[in-house]
Amino acid sequence: MAPSVAPPASPSASPALQHDLTPLVSPFLDLHQMFPLLAFVDDELIQKRGMYEPKTVSEARLALVRPTNMVDYAEEIYAELHSGKVDPAFAEQKKQVLATLDRLTGEAKPFSDLASDADQVQAHQAAGTWTHAGLSAHAPAVSAYRALSKFHYDCGDYQTSLNMLETFLSLGAADGPPPEEALGALWGKLSCHILLCEWEQSLAALQACRAAIEARAALPAAEGGTPPLAALQQRAWLLHWGLFVFWNNSRKGMDAIIDLFMSERYMQAIQTLAPHLLRYLAAAIIINKHKRSNLKELVKIIQHCDYTDPIIQCKQTSLFMEEARVFVFENYCRIHQKIGIETLGEKLAMPSSEAERWIVDLIRNAMLDAKIDSGENCVVMGNTNQSVYQQVISKTKDLTQRSSNLTSTLGHIVNEAKKEKGRKAREARDAEY
Repeated sequence: MAPSVAPPASPSASPALQHDLTPLVSPFLDLHQMFPLLAFVDDELIQKRGMYEPKTVSEARLALVRPTNMVDYAEEIYAELHSGKVDPAFAEQKKQVLATLDRLTGEAKPFSDLASDADQVQAHQAAGTWTHAGLSAHAPAVSAYRALSKFHYDCGDYQTSLNMLETFLSLGAADGPPPEEALGALWGKLSCHILLCEWEQSLAALQACRAAIEARAALPAAEGGTPPLAALQQRAWLLHWGLFVFWNNSRKGMDAIIDLFMSERYMQAIQTLAPHLLRYLAAAIIINKHKRSNLKELVKIIQHCDYTDPIIQCKQTSLFMEEARVFVFENYCRIHQKIGIETLGEKLAMPSSEAERWIVDLIRNAMLDAKIDSGENCVVMGNTNQSVYQQVISKTKDLTQRSSNLTSTLGHIVNEAKKEKGRKAREARDAEY
C-alpha cells in the first residue's frame, strides 16, 4: 500500500483542501499508481490552486520511489530537493539492483528460453503440459520468472512486466479459484494496464481480478479460502484501482462503476473501509441518466453513513452540472404545472435569461410537453403522466441487477445449508462411534 501524499487537512484549512481525497485514497493504491496521482496533484492542486507546497509533493514522490528499483529517478528527485547534492546510498542501491537483475535473469533463463520458443510452447499446449504441473521440472525457473516480472515492474518497465505476467498466467491451472501466486499476477497485470493507460484492457483485467477474489472468498478456510476480513480489504483495493479504469473509459466506465459499487459485497467494503468512495458513486449516478434509478438507494445509504462531503471539481464538471440541472428540472416539473423562470433559474444556479435559453433548448431536444409563456415569464407543463410503456421500462430497467443479487443470495443460502447438513452428518457419525 502507498503512503499518504499529504497529511489530513487541519480544520482551519481551505474547504477545497479539507475535501481533497488524496490522503484517503493513497493507502489503497500501489506505489506506482501514486505517480499519476501525484502528477495530478502537482498540475491541478499546486500549479492552478496552490493547495499544497511544491516541496510536499517532491518529498512524497521521493518516499514512493525509494523502495522501488528506479534508482536514477530517486537520485534525480533527491538532487532537486537538496540543491544538487548526491546521496552515496544511491550508488550502493544501484549495485544491488543490477546484481538482483543478473541473478533473477539467470535463474529464470530455462523458462524464459522455453517461453520464447513458439514451437515448444505450441507442442506443450497440444500435449496439455503447458501447466505448472506439466512444467514441474522448471518450477524454480517459473518462480524466478514471476519474480523477474515484479522486478521489471519496480524498475518502471511496465510493458516488459506485463508481457511476462501474461506468459506466466498462460500456464493453465486446475479448475477452481486461482492460487495465491496467480492472484498476485492478476493484480500486477491490472496495474500494468492502468499505468500504460490501456483502459479497455484494464477493464477486462479488473473483471478477472474480481472473479478471482470472489472465487477464493467462496472457499472455506480449510481449502485455502480468503478470510472474510482479507476479502473485504481486497474488494476495497479493487474499488480504488477501478477509479483509474472507470473514469478513463467513457464508453463503459459509468455503467461499470455503478454496477460494481452498488453490488452488495462491494458496498459493504465502501461503508466499512472507504466511505469516501461515495463521492465518486454519487457523481457517476447523476452523470449517467440511465442509472438514475439507483439514486434513491444511494440516498438511503448516505443517510445511514456518517461520512459526508461535497462533490468538488472533477474531470466531468461541465457534464456533471448539465446532468444535475436536467435531473433537477425533470423532478421539479413532475410536481408543478407552472414554474416561474426566475424560480427555475435559482434552482438551476443560472441567471434568468440563461435559464430561459437552456429550458427552451431542453424542451426542444427532449420533446417535452411544455411551453414558455412569455407574458407570465414561466414554463407551463403539459401532461406529465408516463405512458404504460414508459412505466414498464422504468420498473424493469434494473431487473438484471436484481436477479443477479437474488441469485447470489440464494447461492449463499444453499452453500450454508450444505455446510450445515455436512456438519450434522459428521456429528451423527461421531455419535455412532
